[in-house]
Order: sequence, then C-alpha cells, then structure tokens
Amino acid sequence: MDWTAYYDAQAGRAVRSVLLATLRLRGDAEAGVALDMGSGDGVETRHLLSLGWRVHSYDADPVARERLTTGLDPGALSRLSFSSAQFEELTGLPEADFVYAGFSLPFCAPSAFPGLWDAIRSAVKPGGLFAGELFGPHDSWGSRTDMNFHDREQVAGLLAGLGVLSLVEEDREGQSAFGPRHWHVFHVIARNPPAPAWPGAHPEQPPKAEVLSV
Repeated sequence: MDWTAYYDAQAGRAVRSVLLATLRLRGDAEAGVALDMGSGDGVETRHLLSLGWRVHSYDADPVARERLTTGLDPGALSRLSFSSAQFEELTGLPEADFVYAGFSLPFCAPSAFPGLWDAIRSAVKPGGLFAGELFGPHDSWGSRTDMNFHDREQVAGLLAGLGVLSLVEEDREGQSAFGPRHWHVFHVIARNPPAPAWPGAHPEQPPKAEVLSV
C-alpha cells in the first residue's frame, strides 16, 4: 500500500463523520486524552488538538509526523505525542478517554490483531469511548492475508462487554481514493461501562446496537 499516494489523493478531506458523532455523544464534557490509532494524514488528530485534547498519535508512514505537525501552533504541539510504529510493534497503550481508529485496524497483521485489540480495550478508561472501523469479509480486499477481516458475529464478539452506541454495517459498491471498490465496513462507536459504584451493584447495561445495512 502506497500510503503517501493515498494521503495525497485525499488531500483536503473533511473530518470523518464517526469521530464527529462520537464527540457529539460526549456533549459538554471537557476534552481529555485521546489516542489516534493510524493517524495517517492527521486530519482527526489536528481536529482533536483544536478542541483542546491531548493526543497520542500512532502511524508508521515515514511522512506521517511531518504531515501532522506542519503548521501546528506551539500550544497544540505541546499536547501532541507522536509514535512512529507499526501496530504489530506496540506493546502497550496509555489510558485514554477516547480511542479512535479510523479505517486503520484492518491493516494490522491477523496474528497481531488480538493483542492490539486487547491493548485498545485496556486503554479505554471506564466511561471512555472507542470509535473506528473494522472490515468485513465481503470487502474488495477480503482475500488479502496480510489484513484482518471480521463478520458481524465476530464484530459482536470483539465488542462484548462494551456499551455499543452505534454499529452501522455497509456492504455495498462504492468509490475509494483510487476508484471503484466494494466496501464491507463496520462503523463502531462503543463505550467502556464504568465499574459498579458499590459491591453487588449491576454494571451499566449497554444500549441495543443500531445495525444498518447500506
């Protein structure tokens, strides 16, 4: 995958809707600590920084740091931590109020994905949010052995124990930065329920997931 060419083709794109929807769910809550897993061209990290978040950004592309930091003011730079690392190399993640992984997790090697997912689940603080995408087996890239794919039942398993606020499935023909393709994508917003407030209390029950096929 030529990521530099991909980012060039997407120059000027808007902030992804899943991230904006997640921030709306937080209402008036103060900005906290966020992780941007696979920050790419930096659009979402820069948006979070503009809202006062402290962001730990991860991306292995050689030019990702430069793309992300160019033009940032000193205040934003002071709240940014950037790690140039492959997902397969990560051994742990800092705690966060929000973990965002926009169209990035499928590119983790299948053998390393369970460890990455466990690290993400562990990083989300009680009451914190996860948002991002997982790819389904009908996707145009579904035969690739260097990527990971999950059907609806497997996605439900990955989200077990979380409060699923939105789960939207797209299984359709569409476009990408490089032309036509078939998309099979699960757009996820989920919350890590707080721990029970007292012995014997029942943990928060997750709301019923919204599942749409587009």
